[in-house]
Amino acid sequence: MRVAVTGGSGFIGVAVVEELRRRGHEPKVFDVHAGLSILDPGFGDALRDCDAVIHLAGMLGTSELFEQIELAIDVNVKGTVRVLQACAKHDVRFVGITMPNVWDNVYQATKQAAFRLASAWHRNYGVSVCHVRAFNIFGEHQKVNGVRKIVPTFSYQGWNGMPITIWGDGSQFVDLVYVGDLARMMVDALAFGDNEVFDAGTGRGISVNEVSRMVLDITGSTGGIEYAPMRKGEHGGLVVAQGHGWDKIGWRPTFEFDRFRQTVDWYREARP
Repeated sequence: MRVAVTGGSGFIGVAVVEELRRRGHEPKVFDVHAGLSILDPGFGDALRDCDAVIHLAGMLGTSELFEQIELAIDVNVKGTVRVLQACAKHDVRFVGITMPNVWDNVYQATKQAAFRLASAWHRNYGVSVCHVRAFNIFGEHQKVNGVRKIVPTFSYQGWNGMPITIWGDGSQFVDLVYVGDLARMMVDALAFGDNEVFDAGTGRGISVNEVSRMVLDITGSTGGIEYAPMRKGEHGGLVVAQGHGWDKIGWRPTFEFDRFRQTVDWYREARP
């Protein structure tokens, strides 16, 4: 199967491309950093020779996107429409990445809009659509700089003897999922298309305080922990997979400490 991957040179995109190749598929990478934007007028025809698209391109951010609202709407919402229009035109299957609907921020709003638009194209234009709901993804090569993510940020701080900074009181829960498991689920989802949703989560909640303690133990840091007010666009709570689609797909991701340790170790030499 020839599969287009938008955002294919990003952290998740690289893992998805590797998984596609491992299974004998032919990935076709689209990425703005390679001069191939989903907002380009000719993007739609670029999918004419593809069987499916895994749509990962998007602007990330929590508090950051409040200052970039129009660009986030262009990329995350209008960009998804461009992809869906191309899927309808060329009979291409669509697998989209979404997120838990828990926070009031720009990224959340644009991703939910994209989710609903994909469902609309399935219902009204017959596009084969399914969605993978990603929880707290981690793994080697996830960027330290830019949009803050829990594992690279904590790991970098730990290895450099800096206090690990926690927004809020740290009692909020995350569902940590290895990027390879997410990639596996994204590729598995190609076999579906009736607007299914698959949870790329473990169903196990780990408090942010516990994550910080694990990082401090692995790095041997004596920098300790410092607490800061919760950032704009986020609040505490339980963000844990409920198991959507696990019965259909026949497996579920699991949290493995060895992979977590391996990831934290990778940031020993990382630079922001």
